[in-house]
Amino acid sequence: MMENSNQNLLEKNYDEYAIDSIINNTKNDERTVLAWKFISGKKVTVEVFFYIIRKARKEIVVRAASRQGIKQLGELAASANNLNFYLPQDLVLFQSEVKQIESNGDLRVTIPSMIAQVDRRKKFRLFVENGINVGLKFKKLGHGQRQVEQLFSKECFDISANGLSFIVSKPERKFFEMADKVQNIELNIDGSSMTIDADVVSLQEIQPAANNNLHYKGWKIALRYTKITDEDVKTIDDFVFRYLDFDKAI
Repeated sequence: MMENSNQNLLEKNYDEYAIDSIINNTKNDERTVLAWKFISGKKVTVEVFFYIIRKARKEIVVRAASRQGIKQLGELAASANNLNFYLPQDLVLFQSEVKQIESNGDLRVTIPSMIAQVDRRKKFRLFVENGINVGLKFKKLGHGQRQVEQLFSKECFDISANGLSFIVSKPERKFFEMADKVQNIELNIDGSSMTIDADVVSLQEIQPAANNNLHYKGWKIALRYTKITDEDVKTIDDFVFRYLDFDKAI
């Protein structure tokens, strides 16, 4: 989920022409869209596309992008009055009211009166929770005369397209100092693997809390990417948005 500090990265747009243009272009180009809702505290998503736009009725007919998605879409729609949508290519988010579930599995929703568009110059930060797979692996030399090398395999604490953080124990803390260079980091995101380089930009002592699963005090090590491809930046951006909580971000 996202902290409320991410709100200033979104620009609200109430312009009817702009909203219609984005939705129509998404339909005409047959781009897939992500529909989602939090159910019992878990984010449930399904890929869909805009099948029909009925401007006079102010509604969109949404169709699942796969046969397996028909049931998922129906379950999402049946669980709430509103449904969230994310348009990856435009970095646009909006929420629509569910009007009707058709017998063939299509869904009729309202055309939104407001969309939220992300400032492409800025990046969201995702706090990694249970059920979200983001891990990193790398080797790091320690400090001191012996300079022992250790292999680290960690789950991310948070991640954005600019950097990430992870938590280490007190004995592991000695391997990290400000401005350290960490090279050949293998970053795995939901099955996608990439190799990046980064610098240490922050070291923070943290106490056990519900969002870090610590039993003892630890250290949060924050890294900023120094070598990463444009393709990998987009992969991270798309991943972060898949887990964005619309209600908290808007």
